[in-house]
Amino acid sequence: MYFSIKERIGFIANLSYIWKYRELVYRLTWRDLMSRYKGSYLGFAWSVLNPLLMLFVYSFIFVIVFKLKWDMGAHDENKTLYTLMIFGGLIPFYIFSESVNRSLTLISGNPNYVKKVVFPLEILPISLVIATVINNLLGLLLLVIAKLLFLQTSTWSLLLIPVVLLPLFLLSLGLALAFSALGAYIRDLTHSIGILVNILFYMSPIFYQVSMVPESFRFIMHINPLTSIIEQWRDVILLGKGINYADYGASLITSLIVLCIGYAVFRYLRKGFSDVI
Repeated sequence: MYFSIKERIGFIANLSYIWKYRELVYRLTWRDLMSRYKGSYLGFAWSVLNPLLMLFVYSFIFVIVFKLKWDMGAHDENKTLYTLMIFGGLIPFYIFSESVNRSLTLISGNPNYVKKVVFPLEILPISLVIATVINNLLGLLLLVIAKLLFLQTSTWSLLLIPVVLLPLFLLSLGLALAFSALGAYIRDLTHSIGILVNILFYMSPIFYQVSMVPESFRFIMHINPLTSIIEQWRDVILLGKGINYADYGASLITSLIVLCIGYAVFRYLRKGFSDVI
């Protein structure tokens, strides 16, 4: 999408405008986190128990039943590696999918904010994505602990976690902005996007390596923006590798483009929110 100089200046100006409401972003993020497990005995423990339960199921199917391994040369015989690789793919996908799925009803579910004359509605998807990232930090911490216990790989790369998290955050935020706006007008998106996210789940390299995909279909994997994000996530956190700057740069640029498009869609459609809510 082409942005004129005037639109670019307006985009930057709106970012500074949102920054003024950072305290409100903090409050909405905290409210979102508290409301997720309100009345629950285990509270935030569910943010770890849910992915762990699914990890157990997937590990049983792919490691015990199908006896699949992760091709890493000397580490190939390590069954624990495959399990951690699955977990390393699930966490970023959960951040992405939860941000997208919950954004679809974000505007329609907050009519009080929409009706307010002065309220920066952009902070609703922003606080949603931030809360989603925070909610998955316990799972990330568990992944790091498991890496330290079971894998003899470098640990210095763990300092790069915020760096590899950035493209995922920007991509999730861009789509959350777009789908929260579109969801206010098209209620069927809740069902259709849910199906697409499920398809994307199996089209992302969570349970398998890109090299396992036949060459004639491998281009599909590279079109998927989550492919590079998930692979870099594993390389940095689990395998102790540095960042592949070519892949990371492409991933970051793609996420920024999605963010700009998502913000443009949100800004254009927000004029009619009060009429359709």
